[in-house]
Amino acid sequence: MRALTVTRISTPLAVLLAVIVLLVLADVGIVALRLTSNHPIGAPAGQSGPTSSGHPCNHGAYVSQAAHAHKGGRYVSSVAKGKLGKNGDCSVAVPAAPAAGSGADD
Repeated sequence: MRALTVTRISTPLAVLLAVIVLLVLADVGIVALRLTSNHPIGAPAGQSGPTSSGHPCNHGAYVSQAAHAHKGGRYVSSVAKGKLGKNGDCSVAVPAAPAAGSGADD
């Protein structure tokens, strides 16, 4: 019958395990604190929820709509340089394409 031997953990390994346990406990504490805080969870200030197309209501949504309209690079550039959606208001429609003789390029 063999004698039961006890293996010992080296000091550096014990320190490493203690640090890992402390970090895990700190992480659990932070998560618990965030879950119990009274801060609303929602869109940041200045942004509203997604539009009907699923895009967030911002300037990029207008530029994306202009690009998907396939009305030319100058049209997309004019929308991108504009101020539509920069205040989080997406109630204004994307402007009409430039006139046919304006030299819009694809």
